[in-house]
Amino acid sequence: MVDYGVMETFLKYIKWIAIGGIFIVPFIVLWVPGSLFFPFITGKNFAFRIIVEIIFGCWAALAICNKKYRPGKSAILYFGAAFIFATTLSTIFGANPYRSFWSNYERMEGLITFLHLFAYFLVLSSILKTEKIWKIFLNVELGASVLVSFYGLFQISGALQTHQGVRLDATLGNSAYLAIYAAFHIFLAAFLFLREQNIAKWAYLPVAVLETFILYYTATRGTILGVIGGVFLAALLLIFLSDNKKVKKYSAGAIVGVLILVAGFWAIRNSTFVTSSPVLARFSSISASEITTQSRLVIWRMAYEGFKERPILGWGPENFNLIFNKYFQPILWKQEPWFDRAHNVFFDRLTTGGIVGLVTYLGLFGSAVFYLLFKRRKIGLSVAESVILVAMLAAYFVHNIFVFDNLTSS
Repeated sequence: MVDYGVMETFLKYIKWIAIGGIFIVPFIVLWVPGSLFFPFITGKNFAFRIIVEIIFGCWAALAICNKKYRPGKSAILYFGAAFIFATTLSTIFGANPYRSFWSNYERMEGLITFLHLFAYFLVLSSILKTEKIWKIFLNVELGASVLVSFYGLFQISGALQTHQGVRLDATLGNSAYLAIYAAFHIFLAAFLFLREQNIAKWAYLPVAVLETFILYYTATRGTILGVIGGVFLAALLLIFLSDNKKVKKYSAGAIVGVLILVAGFWAIRNSTFVTSSPVLARFSSISASEITTQSRLVIWRMAYEGFKERPILGWGPENFNLIFNKYFQPILWKQEPWFDRAHNVFFDRLTTGGIVGLVTYLGLFGSAVFYLLFKRRKIGLSVAESVILVAMLAAYFVHNIFVFDNLTSS
């Protein structure tokens, strides 16, 4: 006979274990175990995998015993599952299945990480069911980002060293990784500011300013341009979607402000003020003839050649190095002798996962934007709240054109 009282107690405990694990994950970004190989990468990934395996096991038990813990039907879930399925096929039929599954210590991506990310998605979407617990979780996430930002402030002050010269990298070890991490939390702080109904909402504004300050000092051009583009898009969407005339007016002002900012910077790009600033100087140097720009264009052409050779399922995750070796262009001697990424997430997905991998990956963006813009009432979001989240995705999208993902941004 089944003792339902004991079973209920058991399920209650494993639910709290799962919730505890969920709330630990945001703080993984702070862990840099110096004794490990590639400490900025391996420590976070090993911790994430261990925690996800524990909470996934707890969730599986809950889902078997109670259907309320099973994931709801959504296009995001379907595209996520389709992406995992496509990545699995690319791994099996790719050029190096072993590497595609396990990756290496420097990147720690591969199919095994995508499986863990999808498991994490299932747990989050199935266990965090109420607005109250989601609100707590997002505040914890924002709190962890503030701790990372303070680490960055100590780097600016000189109390702690950076690993990329004058560019901040905090506990992520790479300025581009820190940049997109900060970008996410700028928009998250803005979202929570709009969502909060009492005086506590004003605490989110200094957080957004702090994250913007950190983003600036990462000097990551693609991400900063993405955030500016996200703000521009948000203002544009509010003009068309909002019924509030005052909001429309402020949005138009924001668009004019962004245009003035860009035009003004372009006008003074050769001034001493700009050229003497390590951050602004990086932006003023953007051109088709810049070495970094040239190398990106060369690598993207190499990626396209690799795609044409294996167009359906690609070469398999983590196998871009094979494309780089086969289609190497000697002009790359000007910058770096070797790349294992296309420095463009979409080309990475196209070459390692083929057209199937890219379409399913883009489906994640498309389905999220669809829900935010066209199903916002159903999920309880105002126009402004949904637009802020769309802007966040837009900034991430632009960032991905120039860099590549890591565990934290994924």
